[in-house]
Amino acid sequence: MKNNIYLCLLILFLPFVVFSQVERTEEYLNYERNYNELLKSYYITSNEKLLNEKFPSSENAYSSNSKASLIADEVYEQRLKSIPSAVNLVYNQQVRNHIIYYLDRMNRSVGVMLGLSKYYFPIFENILDSYGVPTDLKYLVVIESAFNPKAVSKAGATGLWQFMYATGRVYDLRENSIVDDRCDPIKSTIAAARFLSDLYNIYNDWSLVLAAYNCGPGNVNKAMKRSGKRDFWDIYTFLPRETRNYVPAFIAATYVMNFYDKHGIEPVALTQPLSLINDTIKVSKDVYFGQISDVLQIPLEQLKSLNPQYRMDYIPGTQAEYILKLPFDYIDQYIELEDSISNYNLAKYRGDVIEGKDGDSNVYVIKTFYHKVKRNETWNYIARKYGVSVSELRSWNKNIKRNKLKIGTMLTVKNKVLVEKEKMIDKEENEKQSAFDQNEIVEANNSDNQPQKLEKQEDKTSKQKDVKTSKTQNTTKIHVVKSGETLSAIAKKYGTTEQKLRTLNGFNNKTANKIRVGQKIKIK
Repeated sequence: MKNNIYLCLLILFLPFVVFSQVERTEEYLNYERNYNELLKSYYITSNEKLLNEKFPSSENAYSSNSKASLIADEVYEQRLKSIPSAVNLVYNQQVRNHIIYYLDRMNRSVGVMLGLSKYYFPIFENILDSYGVPTDLKYLVVIESAFNPKAVSKAGATGLWQFMYATGRVYDLRENSIVDDRCDPIKSTIAAARFLSDLYNIYNDWSLVLAAYNCGPGNVNKAMKRSGKRDFWDIYTFLPRETRNYVPAFIAATYVMNFYDKHGIEPVALTQPLSLINDTIKVSKDVYFGQISDVLQIPLEQLKSLNPQYRMDYIPGTQAEYILKLPFDYIDQYIELEDSISNYNLAKYRGDVIEGKDGDSNVYVIKTFYHKVKRNETWNYIARKYGVSVSELRSWNKNIKRNKLKIGTMLTVKNKVLVEKEKMIDKEENEKQSAFDQNEIVEANNSDNQPQKLEKQEDKTSKQKDVKTSKTQNTTKIHVVKSGETLSAIAKKYGTTEQKLRTLNGFNNKTANKIRVGQKIKIK
């Protein structure tokens, strides 16, 4: 009889035990998911060799030189008390569980995040302090996104600070088919600082602020009303389950980021500290990342990593105020070449498709452009306006799931236009020549050899004349250098020798080895 009672009680409470375990596991899985996505970013993959040396594949990722589970409670409690913090760093079993998880199961990720903190923490501290928010709230990013600026939760919260769409709009974070400011490290941190400051004005307690940041002020207010208390740990059981783990996770992250060295963890010394080599510039032209990459010779993945807020690798600079982050050494070049970059090989990056045979005098070109949704506009209205079907319009904008369009949303639209092939080819050649000419001027401006500088600028008009002459003479052709081509490969393609190309184009050993994408090469 007694055994039957125990069995009934076990059956009765088993679902609650399982649910609690699943919930806790899901919280950890979310952290691991964000961290694993972070490892795919350009900045981390560029340090892949360093990471493999520090964390060999044969090493157990879930091991530690100093087992956190073996350390006494008194040690954790004493260390937490020594940390100056605006948040009450309470130590209890919930906090201990999170500390053990970070140190014994995710010590590899802690080392990587410590390396990333060298870049992110100065940004966070400066912004948080300017809004009167304690700088130690920077540790929120550890539990929110694992330092992944493109992290997305199952609920749709996005970015380093995990903003939902509605809250992001309240704090001036744009979100449309082109850009998502929630992924912008600087803008999202400003929004987080404003949000945290507003919550503190309501609760005057940073632990309650953290709870409200996670589950919203409404849930915190309900918990306080039901409990009759105003302390986080007093209202703990009245809060949503996820929020009960949130503050303990923050306290654990604060501990780990301060006492990692006591547990045999070292920061990964990631190369290229981004905060020291990058700068931002306001974009005034519509430009594609591919154009920037080809003209300035910057890896495309690096551009994406530096500018995670742009969803389509495209910046509509003529439509609103947008910024671009670039390695510092490229800022001046971009300013000088902005017009040429925005026009360079435009048909390719805009996604234009030429239909027709080589012998046709006319071709169809698929023109891609963007429509900004206005008040009362619907999918049907916009489709009819541009003479396309609703299904086509939706296929070009797959990231927009909702049926009712929001004002200001940028929609991709494609239309077929009839053009003369010869005019189109001439236009592309002129765009490439313009980019090449301006590149030469920039190099001349950076040179100490003044006569050479004047000579290059004066030669610009003569080079343009050479292009026109080449179209009328059968003895000379113009080849525009493509990505990956060498002078030797170009010579082989046209059945000539590299030396003849050097002589014809006035190349010496240095210039012959440094031909650029878009450069014009004369060929007899």
